[in-house]
Amino acid sequence: MGNKAKGGGKGLIVATYRKIKGFINRPWFYNRKFLITLSVVCSVLMWATLAINISPVESKVVSSVPITINVDTIKENFGLDFVEIISPESLKKLELDVKVSGRKYLLSQLTADDFSAVASANKSISKPGSYDFTLLVTCKNPMLDVKIEQNSQQIYVKFDRFVEKEFTVSNVKAVGATIPNDSNLTMGTPYTNVSTVSVSGPETEVNQIESVVVSADINKELTDGETFDGTILFLNGNGEQLNLAHLTVATDITESVSVTIPIRTAKEFKVGVTFKNAPSNFDATKLPIVISPSTLTISGSPDAINNLKETYTAGEIDISKLRKGTNSYDFALSLSTGLETADKVDKIKVDIDLSKYKVESLDVNSSHSKFDIINYTGTRKVSFKTKSIDNIRIIGPAYVVEKIAAKDIIIEADMTGMETVTGKCTVNALISVENRSNCWAIGNYQVDVNIG
Repeated sequence: MGNKAKGGGKGLIVATYRKIKGFINRPWFYNRKFLITLSVVCSVLMWATLAINISPVESKVVSSVPITINVDTIKENFGLDFVEIISPESLKKLELDVKVSGRKYLLSQLTADDFSAVASANKSISKPGSYDFTLLVTCKNPMLDVKIEQNSQQIYVKFDRFVEKEFTVSNVKAVGATIPNDSNLTMGTPYTNVSTVSVSGPETEVNQIESVVVSADINKELTDGETFDGTILFLNGNGEQLNLAHLTVATDITESVSVTIPIRTAKEFKVGVTFKNAPSNFDATKLPIVISPSTLTISGSPDAINNLKETYTAGEIDISKLRKGTNSYDFALSLSTGLETADKVDKIKVDIDLSKYKVESLDVNSSHSKFDIINYTGTRKVSFKTKSIDNIRIIGPAYVVEKIAAKDIIIEADMTGMETVTGKCTVNALISVENRSNCWAIGNYQVDVNIG
């Protein structure tokens, strides 16, 4: 039996040898391409074997592994929200660098997704404050044979109730804004486009806010009003700026926050009035008129002031309604937006004293008086249908009116706006005294004309 077994083993070796020899002796075995392929396959197998069994243990830092804070039950039971990691400082961004060791071929495959970093409270949390948590780091893939060098550490986490509160902007600051020293410019009060600010965040931070201001860093010399980007600042009860990192801020505007610095200049203007229904030769400067105040100092932006006329017109007076005696008028001051008077005037008083004037009535006709057409820009012929006007009441200085005769009266048919009209029509008549610019007619008069 022993010899048979021994002989059988020898026969197996011989048979195996013959098969290998036969395989090697085949012609294709000595083909160059086959031998190259075979050597590459053998090399890869050898490298894989060495990498797995002989590769040295190395270390690697896997960056930015996200940290998860277990807060669900805390929020549900006590209404507290996670605010931030107080310490260590390096974890404030809720990311962790994990140092691991293992075979080189394994380390090359690792990413942050292969790890879990979960922080759990070490005791019950029921009110706002900072609490001790344990941060546990594990590898999520059990097939990866790696070692985490620090898989557990203590961290401190802040919790608070989140509230919302609305504030009215109480002040606007323009830091470093100046105007030229040798100019007549003045800097107005800065203003912002924001009126209210809504703040939400940790209650302990929100409760520190006493007031809200909007500030802009100007740091330049201004010669006209300008608008700059503004920043919302929160102040405590002592007026000190707060650095609150966990607030969400909303405003009552959709555009960006801005600060406008108005630059103003002032200029003195003469005050006057205009007259309607006055004859073409009327000279208002000869009227005994008193305007109070006679001048106004108006302030506003340089552009607005420069665009004003030299005389501020308080209002318009219908000269045909002036009567013998004192004629008084009060006109409310009316300035464009952004303009104001330096002395806060709100009305202009106008007195026209005609107590020394005289009124005379005259009848006129075209054979003795002058009938004229004025303010007509059309191309058709215009002729008078009215030949006479009775009881025209002329007012003026007594020494002038007493010497006026019908031949001195001029009847002017005012054709304003009649360019497209044809046929007979009635128009206003302006009455003047030839060579007398300080006389006019009291009342309204009309004449008939024919156009075309």
